[in-house]
Amino acid sequence: MMLLSIVFRQITKILLKRSCHYTDTQTGHFMKIIQTSWACTQDNLLKFNAGWYAPEYNLMSWALSCLQLKKYYKDVSLYADNVSARMLIDTLQLPYTELICDLDKLNNIHPKLWALPKIDTYSRQDRPFLHVDGDVFIWKSFDDQLLNAGLISQNLEVSTEYYETNFQKLEKTLMYFPPEIIEARKKYNPIYAYNAGIFGGHDIPFFKDYTKKSLEFIKKSEGHLPNIDVNVFNIFFEQYLFYALVKKHQKKVSVMLDEVIGDNQYTGFGEFCEVPHNKQYLHLLGTFKRDRVSCEQMANRLKLDYPEYYYRIVSLFKKGNIPLRKNYYHFVNETCETLLTDRYKLLKTKPEHNNILNSAPEKQTATNSNIATNAYVIVLNAAGVPYDESFVAELKQDINAFEVKLDEILNHKFISYSKEYLYARDIKHTPYYQLIFEDTCTGFNTKLIADSLLEIIEHKYNWYEVYESFFSEKYVKPTLNIEPSANHTCVIPECDNTGYSLVNADDLDLLILQCLKNPTSIIELLNEVKSYFDPADLEDSAAQFELLITGRIKSAIHSKTIKVAGNQTAQ
Repeated sequence: MMLLSIVFRQITKILLKRSCHYTDTQTGHFMKIIQTSWACTQDNLLKFNAGWYAPEYNLMSWALSCLQLKKYYKDVSLYADNVSARMLIDTLQLPYTELICDLDKLNNIHPKLWALPKIDTYSRQDRPFLHVDGDVFIWKSFDDQLLNAGLISQNLEVSTEYYETNFQKLEKTLMYFPPEIIEARKKYNPIYAYNAGIFGGHDIPFFKDYTKKSLEFIKKSEGHLPNIDVNVFNIFFEQYLFYALVKKHQKKVSVMLDEVIGDNQYTGFGEFCEVPHNKQYLHLLGTFKRDRVSCEQMANRLKLDYPEYYYRIVSLFKKGNIPLRKNYYHFVNETCETLLTDRYKLLKTKPEHNNILNSAPEKQTATNSNIATNAYVIVLNAAGVPYDESFVAELKQDINAFEVKLDEILNHKFISYSKEYLYARDIKHTPYYQLIFEDTCTGFNTKLIADSLLEIIEHKYNWYEVYESFFSEKYVKPTLNIEPSANHTCVIPECDNTGYSLVNADDLDLLILQCLKNPTSIIELLNEVKSYFDPADLEDSAAQFELLITGRIKSAIHSKTIKVAGNQTAQ
């Protein structure tokens, strides 16, 4: 295998030898499209999540990002270390047109200095370039006016308490800051920075100066890295320093997004249900990488548009006997990517051939089984508040009833559902968003219905979030420090390794499910739900009401509590 990898790499280098650039038809300038992948000194990307919800989503992100860039630009270059190159080029066979594989020179640095390889890549550019992060996805080409700018960034960020607090911590520890940062700190309050989801431009001398100062900042801070949050440090030597130099030299930065966004207030950047009809640019920055729904939607998009790459990644994990977080096809022993892809295509084109009933059911167990036994102990420790025995008994009784009901659902209902049927159901769900929302004039006449496979558990306390979080203190304390009330958790059968998923349902969700007992269009649904609201409350908020209900519909489609009725499918 090693010899084959080397041979493939040599062939790849020959094929990738062409120059890599985007030509601006108005000016004739060259704009090089580039990406940087560094494995953070890890040797196995199948076991390294790189800040993502799970390792597979890191690889799926790289695949979707590259493939979407290639859809609009003929040439895209990759700067990488050997581990990344073996995975992205040799194994996944992503269609980069140039590979510069020398970032192993950085493998002696701190593994959390993930922005340093990007700084290195910026520093080596001698002609106009646009660097695109591996968690950025496009559904249209960048505007020519943007690509012709001297300096380019995604958007300007303004600090909230997060930036300010973290920079104060750095000020107490680090002995050196570039003079430009010191000056910006004195002159400009609050802190501003330019987001580097996309970074670049035609002003190469600026980037030479910027990267030199950034590398110096890192070098002079090396001895203090054990005493600081290195993840946060990346933001300041990459994005804040860029801003400080822009202000010093009075440069203009062309941004893709005009809105100035708070550093931890990004919203809507992971809404794959909105592409390509409503959004053409997404960036799974920060917490989006760790958000289960965003990651699953991203994976579904890769599977919909590039199934061969999706199953190539799935195949790698299956062959290595490495569990996937959401392990579809865990019940299939086949590991060949071609056969996995063929099976997907068959289910996609002929889902009616899949019997809903399982011919060989096996008993299922709730993932968090036996949590009822220890629930009260964890609650007491997490909340840090003395509870009387009657309250502890009430908690135990409620969580025990929740688990008994869940096990009953799994082993008396879900056990009979065919895995193939459930997977075919999932395949049909991804295009629903576009079918309904691309053209609302016709889409809002689409008939929806509550999924008949759905089950609902009623309980006193909000065990859904506690159960999903494996009783983390983050959820236990605030959730259980409230008075008991009627809580509802939807249980959905899944074909993955868990056999089920959970989603919380409030009163509005339950009302929508009730209204969708029979096939109902979105227009009809909006009118029916309106009847439950005070007309005076809706008089000045019709648009907000529609957004509220359509937002719940999108969430319900993702969780598979509702579906398109009949045989309507997206083209």
